[in-house]
Amino acid sequence: MPSVVLLQRDHEASPRLRALIDATETFRVRDEVHTVEQARRVMRQGSPDILVTDLRVQDGEVEPLLGELRRHAHTQGPHVLVTMVSHDDALLLEALRAGADGYWVHTKTHEALIGALEQLWRGESPISPTIARQLLSHFRRPDTRRYDTMTEALDPLVLTGLEQEILQWVAQGYLVDEIAQQWHASVHSVACGIRRVYNKLQFEQRASTLSLHAA
Repeated sequence: MPSVVLLQRDHEASPRLRALIDATETFRVRDEVHTVEQARRVMRQGSPDILVTDLRVQDGEVEPLLGELRRHAHTQGPHVLVTMVSHDDALLLEALRAGADGYWVHTKTHEALIGALEQLWRGESPISPTIARQLLSHFRRPDTRRYDTMTEALDPLVLTGLEQEILQWVAQGYLVDEIAQQWHASVHSVACGIRRVYNKLQFEQRASTLSLHAA
């Protein structure tokens, strides 16, 4: 059964989330913590399968912790679900850059929370049209002709043609299941393509950080 660690600013929110998640009998909440330092201690005892975290907790921003998890993990590390009071694309993009894989807004239904956990566990990720447009702009390169298909597939800093096309469709307002239907593909394959884009965004962030440290 996949294990979950809750890193939440609100002491009252954690027990509610724990009860909801444990009631599914699909996921098991292993720990509840309220500070980044507490989360670091828990992680040293063993990485959970999923980290459900606010963007800011009692001792500060969570982004440095997400960067540590991605930078130091010998494997993929935990899936990271960011919880937000309201949808904010600017904050969300920074969280995705730091290491988040998905998000859930507290105003959404409890069923949506469980759906988000299941989506992450399948290796999938959600995306909004605004985020898709920002990512297309971020990854746009001046000369696409100098990259062949093999280079695109292997380069962690370059989007493949398929990944670009997913972003373009989402940016136009298509939902993931609508894209899958139009392409005669599975929802899973499209949603996993979104996760790969996030992974490349995070790899670029790590590479940039390493370059700064080496300078």
